[in-house]
Amino acid sequence: MKLSFAMNSDSRWISAMLVLIAATASIRAADPRFALWMTNNSGQYERVNETNGAVPVTTWPSPGIPNNPMSPTQTLPAYADVQAVLYSTNFVYVRSSDLASHPMGPWYKEYEDITVNGLWPQNRALTSKIPRFPQPATAPNQVAQGPVGVLLNGVTIANLGDGSGYNTALGRDAGITGGGVPGNQTNVWIRCATGAEGPILDGGFGHPAPDGGYHYHANPRRLRLQLGDNLSRNPTNDTFTEHTNNLHHSPILGWAYDGYPIYGPYAYSNSMDSNSPVRRMVSGHVPRDGSFGTVNLTTVGRHSLAPWAALFHTFTATLGSTDYVLTAANYGPNISTNFPIGWYAEDFDFLGDRIKPATATNYRQGVDYDLDKPNGRICVTPEFPGGTYAYFIPVDASGAPAFPYSIGRYWYGNNTGGRVVNGNITQTVVTNFVGGPNAELRLARPIVSNNLVTLVWSATEGGTYQVLATGNLSSWTTNATGIAATLNRGTATTPATSNQFFRVLRTGLAPYDP
Repeated sequence: MKLSFAMNSDSRWISAMLVLIAATASIRAADPRFALWMTNNSGQYERVNETNGAVPVTTWPSPGIPNNPMSPTQTLPAYADVQAVLYSTNFVYVRSSDLASHPMGPWYKEYEDITVNGLWPQNRALTSKIPRFPQPATAPNQVAQGPVGVLLNGVTIANLGDGSGYNTALGRDAGITGGGVPGNQTNVWIRCATGAEGPILDGGFGHPAPDGGYHYHANPRRLRLQLGDNLSRNPTNDTFTEHTNNLHHSPILGWAYDGYPIYGPYAYSNSMDSNSPVRRMVSGHVPRDGSFGTVNLTTVGRHSLAPWAALFHTFTATLGSTDYVLTAANYGPNISTNFPIGWYAEDFDFLGDRIKPATATNYRQGVDYDLDKPNGRICVTPEFPGGTYAYFIPVDASGAPAFPYSIGRYWYGNNTGGRVVNGNITQTVVTNFVGGPNAELRLARPIVSNNLVTLVWSATEGGTYQVLATGNLSSWTTNATGIAATLNRGTATTPATSNQFFRVLRTGLAPYDP
């Protein structure tokens, strides 16, 4: 018997689609910035766990679930992950809803799993751009407050801060000032999001901003699980376990705005040898708790800055080798239950700036630690066998997020990427992929068994489909109609006859949030 073509809703034949695939195949193969985006689930609705143990929903909040009156809501379903990939001569552009295909949430008020905090994510119709040809920065380039990259599912990852810091005059944490770049003498103690916001982050260390923008602050475990990194999940209580044996190199999780890849925590132990054992990457940043020659903030108080922080906050013009002593006007709070070590970025020192007592020389990258001040290293990876600079998402030996959580306080490269305001791309671009409600419909090879033909096709959630059949390619009849997609998949079964050909058409689509 013969089995053939699929059609999509605008009546283009599958053969025309294959020409497009062939034309872009060499580009995709040549550059991971094209090939790795999560597009398989682009025709699937995003979903949120509103409370622990609840069935994920596609619109929120449900009746009876708290809603902060300042928070946006999602009244129509939106499609998840990456919706389009485009490119120009120098940039790759990625369009997404900023919503993940893995379940997001729940988000409770701080330090409890009882009261939903009432902040919700929303389809942001986000466009991000990534440099295709990254270049190292020639001068120190501070990381500003906010997003620092886009992960493979189109969701942004933010820097370590949560937009607040200690105000010495007020004696409490307050919002930072200075145009989003906290490297000044006004905001000396920048609060880390994973400590202050940890209780209101979901199991993937993500949460919505007040404007509805979902983003990760640290180890995006739910995404890593989707990508096959070295961890497993207990679905009963949504807990994760980092693997310790039979490790493989972590996948690329996304791209920083300077164009360099962001990997998970595991890489080759020898940075330039792909045959060396894979192990967890060790951050070069350590808490100022008296170890590694650092001061012990518990005993001396937050009265000084480590060399990197003194330079970052412009108290010094060059990198020193000793701590910078602050005046009382810039003291931080004493170490306590409410302000533990690690509450602020300035609670950490960088080993590369310190002298190792055993050798009387600086601690060395590749010997005493793996990741540099921006939180990466030059290395070979599966995607870059010739070598690249790469960031790594660090975790400690227990699997908990490690400072600086995403990337450090400085970029390695020139951050010429970022969010595109209103999605307004001003360059000439080529479309490399379109998904979601506009995705090409693709019919898989039919399965014939027990005189039945099973058809499976890539569908759009919310869509309904029709199957047409013919024996002569000229006279088509309706074989089945009103077939609803299951997530992003459509199926139909029909009796097998000789000389069969099939078409599949999408005949309807439920309302969605564009």
